[in-house]
Amino acid sequence: MNALPLCCFAPVSWYVLYADENFCLLQDEYFQKQTYRNRFDILTGNGVQTLTIPVESTGGERKLLRDIRISPEYNGKKTLQAIRSAYGNSAMYDFIEHELEELFLKEEKFLFDFNIKAHEWSCRWFPKVLDERSTESKVVSQSSTESKVVSQSSTESKVLDERWKVRGTRPVELKSYPQVFADRFPFEKDLSILDAIFNLGKTSWKALGHVNNS
Repeated sequence: MNALPLCCFAPVSWYVLYADENFCLLQDEYFQKQTYRNRFDILTGNGVQTLTIPVESTGGERKLLRDIRISPEYNGKKTLQAIRSAYGNSAMYDFIEHELEELFLKEEKFLFDFNIKAHEWSCRWFPKVLDERSTESKVVSQSSTESKVVSQSSTESKVLDERWKVRGTRPVELKSYPQVFADRFPFEKDLSILDAIFNLGKTSWKALGHVNNS
């Protein structure tokens, strides 16, 4: 079984993979800088914007994700303002706004805790994940799994990790759906799962894409 890193409002492709029975959630891993573990992409009136949850410096020390602290400089209100600017006119914004306020305005100390809550909230919009891929039963640790994400050569590790730095580099065929600024930009694929939720609401995974096993 393959394990996926715990990302912050992960890309659509991450959730398509997670919905597949061959993928589960990896929690005990080392934090990787400049990846979707603490950032996510949204579509604004000016194009794609990357929002980041800043973290405290590790001083060059390699640390587990669960030990990474969110920077005291982080301002959840500014993140919410950016999301509101991007999705205020989306079909689902009025239904989601207050739920997101609870997520972003609560001062979590650790990135791991924030990511878990963001993930659990995202899964609520996809009943299949709730029914078949519950976090509690599918979590694997780095010490116990033999997944491709963990057991690999250094070269393979770098290649796989790059998939969580650059959009559109994962083994998933994604489908298009209506986006807020479709009149300005062509379809932007593999944005944060927030983009799909704001524009589609609750939907089946078939509307998002499928894992490419070829």
